[in-house]
Amino acid sequence: MYLVIWVAFFQIIFVLFSPLSDLLNLPVHVVVAIVILGLTFTIYRNISRTSCPDRIKRITKTTWYLAVFQGVLGIVLALGVVLSVGSAYVEVVSILHVGNALAIITQASSSATAYDMWEEKEFEVPLSPSPSLQ
Repeated sequence: MYLVIWVAFFQIIFVLFSPLSDLLNLPVHVVVAIVILGLTFTIYRNISRTSCPDRIKRITKTTWYLAVFQGVLGIVLALGVVLSVGSAYVEVVSILHVGNALAIITQASSSATAYDMWEEKEFEVPLSPSPSLQ
């Protein structure tokens, strides 16, 4: 689950500081985006088959949906750039695209931590109150 967080993080860093030309940057960006789509879908599918709490399942589902939306935003952004629609349009879609990328990282982090806590049985409540509470 943590892999999607790091792939998305490095995707953002790559786009911000890429030494490649824009012509080479786009294909690399698309390939990494497809990897993120695959990872988020696989995580969603695998988690939905477990007995973990429904909240974790909903978070992984939302992360998958955000990844799909990210792909749509990427296509819309690429079309806006290629068709020279206008700088305001490109800026707005770019902001949405970056914000959504950060949302993917946030959601993936949340579900990974929650799943780890569930797996380690940290969600269990003690049957009797601890001596310090009496």
